[in-house]
Amino acid sequence: MNRVKFNFFDDYFIDFRPGTLRRWYSPEFHSLAPAGSYSSLCYDPQIGKYRIFYEKLIRFADDGPRLLYLVESTDMKEFVPVSSDKGEDFIFDGESGVHGASVILDEYEQDPARRYKFCGMTRMGAKPAKGHANYPVVMAFSSDGINWEHRPDLVVHPHTSDTGNNLFYNPCTEEYNVLYRSAFVDRRVSVRTSKDLQNWSEPRLILHPGASYNDDCWQTQYYSLGVQWYDGIFYGLLWKYRTSLQNQEFTKMFGVMDSELIYSYDGSVFHHANNGRPLIERPPAPNPGWAGLSAHEMCLSANGRDYYILCTGSVFVHGTAESNQRLYDILKASGITGGSPVYRIGKDRFCGLESVGNGGLVITKGLELMKDDLALNYNSACGSVRCALMNIKGEFLEGFSFDDCVPMEFSDSVQAKPVWREAKLSSVLNRQLRIAVELNGATLHAIEATARPHIVQRQKSFSDPKGIDMD
Repeated sequence: MNRVKFNFFDDYFIDFRPGTLRRWYSPEFHSLAPAGSYSSLCYDPQIGKYRIFYEKLIRFADDGPRLLYLVESTDMKEFVPVSSDKGEDFIFDGESGVHGASVILDEYEQDPARRYKFCGMTRMGAKPAKGHANYPVVMAFSSDGINWEHRPDLVVHPHTSDTGNNLFYNPCTEEYNVLYRSAFVDRRVSVRTSKDLQNWSEPRLILHPGASYNDDCWQTQYYSLGVQWYDGIFYGLLWKYRTSLQNQEFTKMFGVMDSELIYSYDGSVFHHANNGRPLIERPPAPNPGWAGLSAHEMCLSANGRDYYILCTGSVFVHGTAESNQRLYDILKASGITGGSPVYRIGKDRFCGLESVGNGGLVITKGLELMKDDLALNYNSACGSVRCALMNIKGEFLEGFSFDDCVPMEFSDSVQAKPVWREAKLSSVLNRQLRIAVELNGATLHAIEATARPHIVQRQKSFSDPKGIDMD
């Protein structure tokens, strides 16, 4: 897998960028969707609609068993409930209840009966006579997202994982991954992987909150992580649960939730995008999300220009079933209820390199372009952008200087291919070069291409950077 997207969260693949500054952008509120504890969002091109799958408690005082519901939308503003073929308002009950479910529309699946995949705990209504119940994480499949085949025999994790059990496909390793908790109330992120959804690897801890997340009175725990591949980079939505170290309630049920954007080139090793800052600031009370804003999933809009980010917005702090019921009743009597806020941001526009006036310059490390698909995500609505190609010494390749480039001026595009007046990009494929971008009153948000690193030694890919040979 040689697709790569440089989003400029860090400068590692840049060698020079004089006259620029990094600027961060925040998603904007778009709408309020039906409320759900664990939710999944996708766009199904076969029906031309966005879909939100969400869980709803069967009994509010019992946080365990839930039912899976589905709503559809054409604009992510108005949502229409979908009923099952049996006429029920929910679409899947997992034989007495589900919990911690994720649903994906799998574009890599060849079997039409498995286009939609469910991963989560089922049979949540079964209670043991004594001791703690154990609810394995299992699979279910559907061709249409409405009628489900429950597969409790396909066990992903044999024990309770009381969080979002988030399934995604990694095209770099050609494996399915499930991000979950290795043990009950151990709020860190572990992963299991599988080629066939039947045989799963042993668990591996991948995210542990380090010293930078904790101080004298507060502790940060990693509540959940959802990850997807976005054509060159993995984005992760990490739930950061903040709880008190002064409270002697040992399972730490009381706290607030923020969400942080993290990213990865291989889907295994993740990096923090903005020094731990929340992706979206929680709004003031009583708006949904003031006490906890948990970003579930991100979906590319049908026109390819924006990301929609689906969240759960709590109006009271995370607590026990009893405290939740009490606060819910009080707030509902006052007309205050939660919901699932939907936010929107331009595709890959979480940050950007902005020119300080004219003459801003961004020059990458050495790499090789493998296909004729180099594209820039930029905003030059009040300025211009030009692209050049250089050799490793910083000298322009013939026909690919800034002056040879057709300026991208007074325009705004999330995926524009640079054009040179005489030279063709296909003439310089598979050779060592640098990409250079000139910014004049403009912002560069991303560079994407099918490419591999070639700093001094040619490397296999950005997701698998092992050296191949020396020049």
